[in-house]
Amino acid sequence: MNLADPFGRTKARRQKEYESLRASLIKAEISTIAQAEALQADVQRKKRWSIVVAIVATTLLSLLFTEFRIILISLGALFCFWVYKVTGNGKEYIQRYVDEELSESVDNHSVNVPTREHGNEK
Repeated sequence: MNLADPFGRTKARRQKEYESLRASLIKAEISTIAQAEALQADVQRKKRWSIVVAIVATTLLSLLFTEFRIILISLGALFCFWVYKVTGNGKEYIQRYVDEELSESVDNHSVNVPTREHGNEK
């Protein structure tokens, strides 16, 4: 029994999230490791830009509305944390997809490819 998740709710929720992302990746025809790596890089780039924009917006708004500074900074920090966690989970799920689905298909293709030995060439 896991003390952090005694009833398995978090594990079940994360599995549903992965299955949803997996279905989206299949629908988007992500079928090679290179495509998945490009998607991971794109997710990282969007994460960085989202956090930078949130920091700039939070700073500007807190300078304009000084009486709400504590609330604005808290909301900005919460948003940055949320973006960080969501994109981290997404990256983890994409890597799991690569490990479980794409690496498996590469292994299947390499097993089915006939090879010639040097002495048997015609």
